[in-house]
Amino acid sequence: MTERIFSVVHDCLDWARALDPPLAPNPDALLFLLIAHLDAGSPDPADWSVSDVDDIARTVRDWTGVSDDLRPAWLAWCDFLVDSGRLVCAESPRRLRAAIETVDLDSGGPAPRPAPVEEGALPLLHRLGAGEDSEPDPLPPVLRTRPGDLDTAARSCAVLADAARLTVWADHGRDLDPDRDDDALTVADTAEAAAALGLEPARVRELFAIARDAGLLRTTYTRVLPGPTARAWAEGEPGAVADAWAGALLAMTRLRGMTAFLVLTDLFVCGDLRTPAEVVGAYGPAVALGDRDNDPAEAVRRVLETLAELGAVAGDGHGYRITPLGDHFMVGRLRHSGAHVPLAPAVGAMSADEALTLLEEGRPVDTAALLERWTATRDTATAARQLWEACASPDAWLRRDRVAAHLAGLEADLSPMLSLYTHHPVLGGRARRLLGAEPEPPTSHQAAWAVLDDYALLLDAGRPLPVTDGERYAPQARDFARAVWLTGHPVADAVLARCAEGALGPDVAEAARSVLEHQLVGQQVDAG
Repeated sequence: MTERIFSVVHDCLDWARALDPPLAPNPDALLFLLIAHLDAGSPDPADWSVSDVDDIARTVRDWTGVSDDLRPAWLAWCDFLVDSGRLVCAESPRRLRAAIETVDLDSGGPAPRPAPVEEGALPLLHRLGAGEDSEPDPLPPVLRTRPGDLDTAARSCAVLADAARLTVWADHGRDLDPDRDDDALTVADTAEAAAALGLEPARVRELFAIARDAGLLRTTYTRVLPGPTARAWAEGEPGAVADAWAGALLAMTRLRGMTAFLVLTDLFVCGDLRTPAEVVGAYGPAVALGDRDNDPAEAVRRVLETLAELGAVAGDGHGYRITPLGDHFMVGRLRHSGAHVPLAPAVGAMSADEALTLLEEGRPVDTAALLERWTATRDTATAARQLWEACASPDAWLRRDRVAAHLAGLEADLSPMLSLYTHHPVLGGRARRLLGAEPEPPTSHQAAWAVLDDYALLLDAGRPLPVTDGERYAPQARDFARAVWLTGHPVADAVLARCAEGALGPDVAEAARSVLEHQLVGQQVDAG
């Protein structure tokens, strides 16, 4: 990032020298400003908002000579970003420059008071590690969606479509209203756009703000121009439409405060179906910011309905779950704020191990029918072999159980592939089961390993070993106990201890105790 700061400072100085008359901002002041901006948590030297101005002012007040050198350099930096179209944030350039012009930079001056954190946001801050004395809960991996699929979903949003229509109408640019402090079309242009698009002037003003947040339009101090997202959209760049949708989502909701963001964050982190009451339970009644006189669950329901209309969430019965578009918005916002959001590859691009890892660690919205979707993108026999080989780790009994169930449900003939694994020390017993072999006493390594996989699942669930197995194993109790001991399975010792206590009946208990005693003697001999 430091190299990038040096690069953009160089670009700014070149731009300033080319002006007529030229400017000469202090390079040291520019470097200090942008490094302070980086230290304050900004991910991009071109990403500035009015709140950033106050944050940086608090940081630089004790710098010697700041009042003489910093403000002119800061204003030059702002002018450079606006003139070159590099300003990342959808902040109004007029408001940003006015804030820089008026912020107090005198050493010892009163520090601006930070905006109070709304009560409903506190659980979210603690959840993400931004609260006092809190550590972030690790976010689960999020399944990527192909940019083209996201674009298709974003194009179905009627509000974004109207903002795009306004962008086309603005064409090569329009003047900003000179009589207003904020960014707005002139009264005449607003009326003209309303007539051309068949909308009310008030709606045109809303769509103008939405198009700016989407990056479809950008503003200078005096003009409205096509934004970077408009160019990317027009050129067919994959993901451009989805990026526009994500940038404009909160503006499209027409909701005030943080409620929409808080609600969407809960659905993103949970990754499962949530009712309005469950969302309120996660945050408390204060999540319904600005609507405290009404039932919080009803207020959240209205927010969810709005988000569903825009494509950020999808309703299912009485609950809602986040959509891939909603994930796209959340990943961008959280990463922009510095949070680490692990992303899993798209289904068609992930390996078998990555698919199984996501199945183990991912959110329900991502893991539903995941193996079926993953297999459908490949030749069935190849997919089955890759999944099977990804289960060969001795402690991966849960994986083996899931994959075996998945393979058993496939219509393809997998016997040629499975026959190659019948003597595998870890996969052999389950391969024989999938091939439909007659049940065999668990006295061979492969058969004993498969049984121990079954028992490992029971132990993980806190359930007892099946007593009926003891009746079947009694005739070969000694061979069974010895086979269990020799497998080296991670739960072999725990199973033998259970058996020695009588979990599978007296015959197996006696055989297990004998094996354990033999094992103990061997350990003592080795120690001696």
